[in-house]
Order: sequence, then structure tokens, then C-alpha cells
Amino acid sequence: MDPEEDDLDALDAYRDIVDEVIAGRTEGHRCPACHEADLECTFDGLRITLTCPQCGRFFEGVLG
Repeated sequence: MDPEEDDLDALDAYRDIVDEVIAGRTEGHRCPACHEADLECTFDGLRITLTCPQCGRFFEGVLG
């Protein structure tokens, strides 16, 4: 699988969470990778970051 396909797979795994964080719900999202911990989510109106404190996986994006 090429890196672009990996990016699309990650986006699919995080899509619903991203939508909810943008809407203001930043707590209670389980990591879609390890399912062991809640994600640490931040959104400042432009940049979104989702990080798992358990497995270390993360998703970052810039809207605009």
C-alpha cells in the first residue's frame, strides 16, 4: 500500500471523530487504532489534533 492510500485509510478511521471534534465534542472518543484509551482532542478553529496517549498514534489536519 502506498503512503497516499495509508492517509486515506487513516482519514476513514478518524472521519466521524473529526466531525464531532469540529462540532465541539472533544472528549470521550476511543482510539480507533488500539481501542484502549480515549483520544486527546484539540481544535483551535483551524488545526485539529487527535492523539492517543496509549499507543501514540495521532491524526492532524488543517482546515481551510
